[in-house]
Amino acid sequence: MQKSSIVHTRVSPEVKEECDYIFSKLGITTSYAITLFLNQVTLRKGIPFEVTLPEKEDLISFAENVSFVDSNKPSNKAKEIMKLYDDGIIDFETAEFAIMRLHK
Repeated sequence: MQKSSIVHTRVSPEVKEECDYIFSKLGITTSYAITLFLNQVTLRKGIPFEVTLPEKEDLISFAENVSFVDSNKPSNKAKEIMKLYDDGIIDFETAEFAIMRLHK
């Protein structure tokens, strides 16, 4: 099949860099990975994986895994971020990003 269509998308530089690294370890390019994804969408007539909302437990587990204070328990700042998530002020992705930034 001849490839003649172009797909343009914008992603954060960090996501692209991490995906490029993972794909290179798998021996494929990002372009090929996107082609695989699109082919699976057409074969399955939908998104080829489950799409769900993150659970609060996922955020707590994430905070515990990246935290280096209080014996691997979420730091006070991480707890504040989780409270913002609980209150619906920020979404899961923002909370996850903020907690990760605490520990860089």
